[in-house]
Amino acid sequence: MSANVSREEIIDKIKSIIENEKFRLDGFFLCGFPTGAPNQVLQKACEKYIEIDEKGTPSETDTKTLIEALEDALKVEADVKDVNDITRSDDMVKYILEHKELLYA
Repeated sequence: MSANVSREEIIDKIKSIIENEKFRLDGFFLCGFPTGAPNQVLQKACEKYIEIDEKGTPSETDTKTLIEALEDALKVEADVKDVNDITRSDDMVKYILEHKELLYA
């Protein structure tokens, strides 16, 4: 298990990703704010994991689905050229993946 990292911290990071993606969605489609395209697949995977987590323990399948969405998001974020995009979630995604064993707790 990851030293000095709690499951609650990982859950908070997942919730932050959800908020970032919602902001990107609103900014991209409603305000014309240059946030880059929102990653709705990542957002939905995070939302589903949090929803299940709040009711009980996510299954291994649910956890693997989230991890796959996080890994795919890193591939997409790597292709984004705008490094000044404050809404990028890649640092949070990397952090979660570094401690992904906590998702199975």
